[in-house]
Amino acid sequence: MALYAMSDLHLSLSADKPMDIFGSAWHNYMERIYDNWCSRITSDDLVIVGGDISWAMYLEEAIEDFKFLDALPGHKLLVRGNHDYWWESLSKLKAFSAAHGFDSVSFLQNDAFVWQGSVIAGTRGWIVPSSDSFSASDRKIYERELIRLELSLKAAQRLAESDLSVTRRIAVLHYPPIGAHGEVDPSVAKLLEKYGVSLCLYGHLHGPACADSFSGKSGAVSYALVSADHLAFIPCNLDL
Repeated sequence: MALYAMSDLHLSLSADKPMDIFGSAWHNYMERIYDNWCSRITSDDLVIVGGDISWAMYLEEAIEDFKFLDALPGHKLLVRGNHDYWWESLSKLKAFSAAHGFDSVSFLQNDAFVWQGSVIAGTRGWIVPSSDSFSASDRKIYERELIRLELSLKAAQRLAESDLSVTRRIAVLHYPPIGAHGEVDPSVAKLLEKYGVSLCLYGHLHGPACADSFSGKSGAVSYALVSADHLAFIPCNLDL
């Protein structure tokens, strides 16, 4: 019953979005995801998928990608990414999964999820204020995502208080909570530390941009980049 993570799958079974244009690292990436996943993940495991899951524009267009995902071993906990335009309300997502029998998929949105001693919170996030391109319109989205993050963290706290088996609190963001110079965004860090998070996962970065990421401990929280190409399309075991 292990816990894994990998974000940015960019599945494209229904969309004409070949990822090879982003470099040779993406050659046969869906086959590699499938092989690496199936060789490591069992039906008793959970995989956190931190956004940019499918290139589909609408939920019904994502059916083939969800069939691919649902057929993989283990349970999958999904967080929205910036390219997940198909993502709708939680009630519609749950109805979609139920209608198509995608029983191995759950969605994380303003709530939290308990798995074998870990409670997981998360949201999409946004670029942080120290980013070079940060604008007034970004500020509104950034602050809204902070609210959503705290809603999820509060839900995680309630679950942890009612379930004494919980010993670890994990947060997952799609956007890096990392500034232009590799520093952790102070507002995100403050929330994570306030609610006792020990591990924060994030994605969104690809290729050369991964070199500007931060993986390590800052304050009481460890941060890790889990973009699929950064992991060589091998799910990261969070229990090691």
